[in-house]
Amino acid sequence: MGKKRTIKSKNKIHNSEKINREAGALFFVLAAFLSAYAFIVPYKSGIIGKAFYSVMFNIFGASAYILPFIFLWQFILHIKQSVELKGRLDFIWSFLCMVCASVSFEAVHFMFKAKIEGGWIGDTLYPFLKELVDAWLGLALITVVTLILFSKILRLSIIRILRSFFGGLKEDLSKSNNGKNGLQKPSEQLFQQSFSDDIFTREPAKPNIVNRFDEEEKKKQEASAKVSPIKQESIDSKTFKYNLPPTDLLKNDDTSSFAANKNELLKRAGRLRTILSDFGINAEVKDIIPGPVVTRYDLVLAPGIRIQTVSNIIDNISLAMRTASIRVVPIPEKAVVGIEVPNPVSVIVGLRGILESASFEKSKSLLTLALGKTTDGAGYVTNLSSMPHLLIAGATGSGKSVGIHTIILSILYKARPDEVKLMLVDPKRVEMSIYRDIPHLYNPCANAANADIITNPREAAAALKKLVAVMEERYTKFAKVMVRNIKDYNNKMTEIGGEKEFYIVVIIDELADLMLVVQKEIEDSIQRLAQMARAVGIHLILATQRPSVNVITGIIKANFPARLSFQTTSKVDSRVILDMLGADSLMGKGDMLFLPPGAARPVRLQGAFVSLKEAEKIISFINDQKFPRLYESISVEVEGKGGFDADKEKGNKDLIPALKLINSRRRISQDLLKANFGGSARATNILSILETEGFISKPQGTNKWQVNFDKISKYLEANNI
Repeated sequence: MGKKRTIKSKNKIHNSEKINREAGALFFVLAAFLSAYAFIVPYKSGIIGKAFYSVMFNIFGASAYILPFIFLWQFILHIKQSVELKGRLDFIWSFLCMVCASVSFEAVHFMFKAKIEGGWIGDTLYPFLKELVDAWLGLALITVVTLILFSKILRLSIIRILRSFFGGLKEDLSKSNNGKNGLQKPSEQLFQQSFSDDIFTREPAKPNIVNRFDEEEKKKQEASAKVSPIKQESIDSKTFKYNLPPTDLLKNDDTSSFAANKNELLKRAGRLRTILSDFGINAEVKDIIPGPVVTRYDLVLAPGIRIQTVSNIIDNISLAMRTASIRVVPIPEKAVVGIEVPNPVSVIVGLRGILESASFEKSKSLLTLALGKTTDGAGYVTNLSSMPHLLIAGATGSGKSVGIHTIILSILYKARPDEVKLMLVDPKRVEMSIYRDIPHLYNPCANAANADIITNPREAAAALKKLVAVMEERYTKFAKVMVRNIKDYNNKMTEIGGEKEFYIVVIIDELADLMLVVQKEIEDSIQRLAQMARAVGIHLILATQRPSVNVITGIIKANFPARLSFQTTSKVDSRVILDMLGADSLMGKGDMLFLPPGAARPVRLQGAFVSLKEAEKIISFINDQKFPRLYESISVEVEGKGGFDADKEKGNKDLIPALKLINSRRRISQDLLKANFGGSARATNILSILETEGFISKPQGTNKWQVNFDKISKYLEANNI
């Protein structure tokens, strides 16, 4: 109840902030109109308008004309929900701007005999400025200060504007100089892949620096020039008009600035070649591929040098490069060995840049996932329906929860609520609470109006068991119309005008907690769903921070070919999740290895970061459309096919025999119930009912059951036993 109140209070605060912005926008647009009206036609603005006109011009002079524009700009800032408001700072900057403008107008009035005046402020401060510095210097100084204040009000960075201007000027001059010098010198040509006798003895050639960001921008511009953007077609737009969230709700991607100084990259490449030669390894750095977090140096090894020789001195390379978490990766398609070195300063990868990429926009799959960016800065987009299930693991603080948020938001940016449903299981109760009110939620044990995030382990076991029944019901439905999968079924429903099926994505945030309480039920349901649910549009995403063999069993691993591993605490955990080493040497904070189905080696990615404020903006945009929370009544049709209610009814029949057993043995344990009633699942269910009814309890911090023998005796006496 306390958490629901907290969520409601957050929603109230968000709604109140939205109302305050709208009220402020209304105030500023009225203030802009009234002040402009009073300044332009003061004789028609009444007594108050004439007084306002007289006071403002007596105080500020001609700079009073700036006031309506300031009001209008504040109206624009309040209308744009993504802009952060700075009320007090905006007021101070606006006031100082008008003061400086008054002094400037007064200086122009005295120096050039112009008709504009600066009012009382200009008449008072200009003599002081004139005595302090020279008149011309004072005019230049006060003009610069006025421009700086204007940039503060307009949210502009003068330094960035000047930097881009002089940077472009420098590039133009360098291009013109290169054109005059003619062709490039032969010694500066790229390193050739063919070997010769003196390839490792001559002066090393400069490595090629590959800037993936420039290539992506060129491709994006060419694609936008040739092809108009593809609009996502909805499955069913007859009942409700729904708009997908816009990308401007997210912050701009800042990975365009990841490319380090070229001289610095060449210097680090030379240091890498030196440390390798010190250990007797002859190699050439062919390419340098800078990324937002990691820079990869592609090495061409001399004949007879093994890759394991480089891997054995990885600690020495880390020491020489003054960094940690160096990773050696063979790249067969280029016949090189890549050494991934963390950058001195990393750049946060934003989700917006990946969502606006051509690969994500052109993807027609409703289950398109924007995972992050590769080591060379290219956005990485994959499809959940082709996996068909995903297994995620990572230590605490490695970025696993942020990665789950990125996956959920990717689906929300691609699919309508009647196209994809999300069954969210959050035993920790805090990670997914922000998605509580979205219309995409699904729970097979509840109707659409009551669908919520599942936090209780036994409720999660019941929901997964019911989802198995939903899967079987869909197979029966597909068999009647003779189709093989959900895509063919929806296409057939489009032809005959029937009702289509929606995809169901099950996301479990902490599998280890569920396996600790109800392992048998969870494992059985996950096994059946992982083996058969793909064809009917049900996909699983399981995440855990403890990838041990007790949690990720062999049965689960066999049905989850797609793996996503963040930083792990040991090499054993890396082998469990990826069947290879590598995850233990990651850097954390979103650094991950993604193993696609059928791939021989994983892809290193830097996960996209999404803040809580950005996620709340997207959820508010979705909830404001008030999409009806409806889905098919298939959960009602399969209500009697086993599940939580049937287990509870069976456990109630065992209640009195269990109480008699406890009263006679004067103790309680799962092994005792298992020996007398048979089966661990039945014993677990009896323990749950005994705890719910208050006959037993487990104090916090202990692992022993405490039995309320007095209550048991009274209950048995009341039932004449």
